Amino acid sequence: MDLVSRLPDRASLTAARRKVAQARELRASSDVMQLRAATDLLIEAADAFDLATLPIEFGALQLDLADTLSLRARLGDPDVLDEALDSYQKAIVVFNRDEFPEAFARAFHGLGLANWAGGQLEAARWCFETVLEALSPEVSPVEHARARANVAAVLAATPDAGARAQAVATYESLLQGVSAEAYPAEHAEFLLGLGQSQRVQMEGHRGAQLEASIQAFTRAADLADAGSRGDLRSAALTEAALTQVELTTLDPLRFDQAKRAFDAAVAEVSDEAEPDRHAELRLGFGRLWSARLPGGGEEACAAALAHFEAALALAPRLRSASVVAPALIEAPRAILEGPTRTPERIARAIEISRHALSAWPRAQFPTEYARVNLSLGSALLASAVGDRTSNVREAVETFEAGLDAINRDAEPVAYASLQVALAEALVARPDGDRADNVRRAAASATRALEASDEDRALVARAHHLLGRLALESSAAAPESLAEAADHLYRALEDRPRNADALAHAETQMLLGMALASQAARGEPQLLASAIEAYRASAEAYDIESHPRESASVHFNLAVALMQRGSDAQALAEAMRSFEVAATVFSADAYPQQHAMIGSNLALARTRLKALA
Repeated sequence: MDLVSRLPDRASLTAARRKVAQARELRASSDVMQLRAATDLLIEAADAFDLATLPIEFGALQLDLADTLSLRARLGDPDVLDEALDSYQKAIVVFNRDEFPEAFARAFHGLGLANWAGGQLEAARWCFETVLEALSPEVSPVEHARARANVAAVLAATPDAGARAQAVATYESLLQGVSAEAYPAEHAEFLLGLGQSQRVQMEGHRGAQLEASIQAFTRAADLADAGSRGDLRSAALTEAALTQVELTTLDPLRFDQAKRAFDAAVAEVSDEAEPDRHAELRLGFGRLWSARLPGGGEEACAAALAHFEAALALAPRLRSASVVAPALIEAPRAILEGPTRTPERIARAIEISRHALSAWPRAQFPTEYARVNLSLGSALLASAVGDRTSNVREAVETFEAGLDAINRDAEPVAYASLQVALAEALVARPDGDRADNVRRAAASATRALEASDEDRALVARAHHLLGRLALESSAAAPESLAEAADHLYRALEDRPRNADALAHAETQMLLGMALASQAARGEPQLLASAIEAYRASAEAYDIESHPRESASVHFNLAVALMQRGSDAQALAEAMRSFEVAATVFSADAYPQQHAMIGSNLALARTRLKALA
């Protein structure tokens, strides 16, 4: 068959060329559905262009198809990446470097982007370097500079510190060679790349690198505005704000500056025009606020939740819902770390966490799956809705599922967090064998301490729980009182009142009980320490929000003070504490406790009068 006979008829060629033109128009959009339609048109047109008879149009169509598929892959359609790579290879067969330098460069540029999207950094770098070799800095200075920037971007993404440093040097060289006055948009692009490269530098002073990164992003935003590149300005403002989150983690005093950066970026990056970037900003803003918990109180919690919820609300409109998937983990955590655990918030934490289990499947994301289980179990423990026994039982199962997925050596803190949470759930469990639950809880808390001491608040929780369990067993084993006191003292090392007043009060209360029991069993010198622990607990408790706990510690303090002997000052203090306890344990609501308080208060008055 000769070549002429293999050519399609004129009508078929015309129709195919029309489809290619339509596909190019559709590809101008970043909408995945339109890109899929463009793909279909190009595939339909492909039959009209034979490599042997129409090589140029065949190569051009393969380039269009490859670019379309590659863009789809980068926008959340990863299954088509291999097809994109195949089409680029077919185009390269047609467009050699000498005869078709522009098409050759486009093919290798696209092939580099496709390899990059697939995580093949070395292949991507080779492609971009091939483009660089094909371009003359004298003939195409800007295109040559862009090719160098692509190589630098790949270097910045590698784990090698030397390569990342080389990326920074390359961008700095490009900025010197490409004038901001003559090429404002390109200069802004290179500033954006410089900031991204500086942000990933791990050598040297981390804070200084992040600060330099923010400065580059800020200059890029200003220059992009001057160059009428709204897309570049949005990207630069977003990068600057997101980098502020990490910098604020290193220096909390920068919070107000970071908040201003987010306010400015959110105001300019519309959720209508740029939903993906807006969602990314909301997620970062939520992280900025949640980092202030628990010390930031209700303001930090409410702000973090508002931004996380705003990000999640955008999920149906995003190119890929994975952009906001981290909020499914972080929103429940903000609720659980916040000061106001309303039934509505806890229910929302459970709802989000259940959804997160499908967004972070164990097979693909074992660490994230484990963290979701940590949040879900913690929310179930805190829930006052439904059957308490069922909630606690499910919490235990949820923590165990998380532990089954997590790698202790790779994620020691997450592993320890799950072990402590499991221990607390086992202690709270109202069903099953109590002795077995206590034994398992102690084992879990001990495993947590063995796994990691990085999170000191977590270490305090483990010691607090072990102290509580040892105190609980002291009736049968008096020798465990010393063990209880030791654990509680260790817990207090990482539970200062200014960090978490309630946790501090709880531990001081238990320590007072352990020391007072030791004093009653033959170590009277410990009574003074027990009184100090009770006083610290009473001062830390807020009687308005925790009346029963506050009243109980005041009663214990008063009893310990009376045991001290005939000291007028101690007796007066005991009377005041008994009176505080009596305001909570009223005669109507707590007749037995009220009567006990009344008799002790009368005895204290009698002793005080005798001293007078």
